[in-house]
This record gives sequence, C-alpha cells and structure tokens, in this order.
Amino acid sequence: MTRLFAACALATLLAGCAPTADQLRGSVQPPAGQGHAIVAMTVRTYAPDTASATLYWHGVDNALSGSLRADFAQDTIFGPVGSTSADGKLQLLALPPGRYQLGHAVARWRSDTGGDDLAINVPRIVTLPLNLPFSVQAGQSVYLGDIRFNLDYRPDTTVLDSRQRDYGHMQRMWKVNDSNSVQPQLLPGVQQ
Repeated sequence: MTRLFAACALATLLAGCAPTADQLRGSVQPPAGQGHAIVAMTVRTYAPDTASATLYWHGVDNALSGSLRADFAQDTIFGPVGSTSADGKLQLLALPPGRYQLGHAVARWRSDTGGDDLAINVPRIVTLPLNLPFSVQAGQSVYLGDIRFNLDYRPDTTVLDSRQRDYGHMQRMWKVNDSNSVQPQLLPGVQQ
C-alpha cells in the first residue's frame, strides 16, 4: 500500500511538470520573435503545506500583464540528482522583446499563533511590493533568480541566486538538454 501511495505521489509530481516539458521539447530556445524569462518562486515558512503565492508582472514597453502562481503544498523544484528539493515552482514566461517588471506579490498561508486553541491556524494574506525590473530579448532565455517568500513573523521576500538547483530542475523535470544556454540576468538585490 505504501509503495502504491508513493508511486501515485511521484506520478502526480511528474504530471505537473509535463506541460512545460511538452511545451519546450528538450530546448529552452524561445519561439520566433519571443524570449523566455525563467524565475523560481519558493517559500520559507513553518507551514508550507498551507501556503501559496501569486506574482504579478507587467510590461513597461507594452500593455501586457499577467501573473504566476505557486501552490507550495503541491509544487516542488528538484535540483540536480542527489540535491535537496525546494517547496516552490520554477516558472517559464514566453514574452515579446521588451522591458518588464515584477510589480508585487500576494501570499496566502495559515499561521499558528501559538496562543489559545481559537487562534491556531489563522488565515493570513499579505501583499508584498517588489518593483523588480527585467528585460527580454528575442531568441534568448534569461534566468531571473529565485523569489523566496518568507512568511513567518514579518513577511517579506528575498531574491536569491538558485541557479544550480533551478538549472538542474530544467534538465531533470523539463527534459531540457541546453539549460546552459539560459543566460543569468539576476533581479536587483539578489543575495548569494
């Protein structure tokens, strides 16, 4: 029974990555006239199984806008074989050339206040300003970094360079053979 549950869980994880792997067909080469922006969304909290985040982006040179969502209870970023995975999602945006901005993010989670029984598992929602610029060029794929949502105590975000882990995920889960062609274009304020 345990093996059956583990097999089902692994199949569910792999199915979540299949659309990106199918879309890329082994290469991060963007479609003609477009570029790719790749960004990770991860979380640090005592309750990752109750957390999610939505990242809002918009064009500076155009009227495009959208959002990226990570459900930290279900999404996982797998690094190279033998490395530790992270609660989060590696995102791929196919965009026309231009300047863009990650404007803000909204995070949701349930926190244990540690008080009486009535205060445990309080739903929390926070809007976090980002204002992080990036650019996309036709024919290029850029790695922006890892936006980590720190949700305990004083919620905020940290931008990290998690390139090794994220390139490993591209190879393992997206089945990308040319992840070395992804150029780092780290967001402002990145921490090592």
